[in-house]
Amino acid sequence: MGRKIALLALLVLGSCVYASPAWAPGGNIVTPPQDMVGTIREVDRKENRIVLEERNLEVFATNSRQLDGLVVGQKVQLRVQAQDGRQVINSIAPVPK
Repeated sequence: MGRKIALLALLVLGSCVYASPAWAPGGNIVTPPQDMVGTIREVDRKENRIVLEERNLEVFATNSRQLDGLVVGQKVQLRVQAQDGRQVINSIAPVPK
């Protein structure tokens, strides 16, 4: 009887230890912010995004006002963060010539 209880306890404990964590679909995965400088290739105000010439990187604005005054060919300094599979702009500023 004692062996059966010990075996059951080990099975229960083992299943808890080896269970992988489960996240709900669409969970919020966020990476630390990164600073970068790039030249704007495309400004898409409808989708609230810009595309940089460097690596064809597509970044999305969290607020449409972040895109005010930006033009194609302009060099900008960005602070971006990966969030839910997209690069999101935390801050953006034009680089002085």
